[in-house]
Amino acid sequence: MSKPLSYYLGLVTSEYQNSPKFLAWLTGYLNHAADTTDLLDSMDADFDIDNAVGVQLDTIGVILGLSRTVNFDPTDGSSAKLNDTYYRIILKARVLINQWDGQTASLISEWKVLFPDIDIIIFDNQDMTFNVTIVGTVSQLLKDLFLNGYIIPKPQGVNINYTFGSYVFFGYGFDNDYISGYGRGIWIGATEHPEFAYDEENVTHAGYDVGYWKE
Repeated sequence: MSKPLSYYLGLVTSEYQNSPKFLAWLTGYLNHAADTTDLLDSMDADFDIDNAVGVQLDTIGVILGLSRTVNFDPTDGSSAKLNDTYYRIILKARVLINQWDGQTASLISEWKVLFPDIDIIIFDNQDMTFNVTIVGTVSQLLKDLFLNGYIIPKPQGVNINYTFGSYVFFGYGFDNDYISGYGRGIWIGATEHPEFAYDEENVTHAGYDVGYWKE
């Protein structure tokens, strides 16, 4: 109810104000209605994806069509039945996947909602594949969720190549723990880490996408 009980009892006409049985009956009915209203008012908060826990998250999962139990065995030895923290992540990701318009820019903007402390770099290879580089602190279970398609939306027929940043990657206009410029950042794809050099490609030196800038 939007108003206190006394307000509604005050609406009773004067001829019944001194009728204790009628007022008791009305009070019982109004209290029941108030409990129902309070329950309905609390549901928005209780089933808010940021606040929901346990069976509340499971209910959201039913609505989104996403089980708490994933379809792979986590490589870190943890259970395939996700805890609330990781289940909440993939539920939010499912909402993003369902609403995604297929544009890289919108994917990046929504990414910051999911992972404000993790950066993402997307490169379209123009061959029905795209590279996704994830730079930041990422647990092994979260990596598994990426690799098994639970986080990044994938257009039909398109493959995703993942790189997880354990180094400071090269990027203009950045200087943080994950992306930096000349003398510090390495080129994405530099897995063996030859030094960067023009017109050379061997064990010790290579060019763009392979060589890294020597500190």
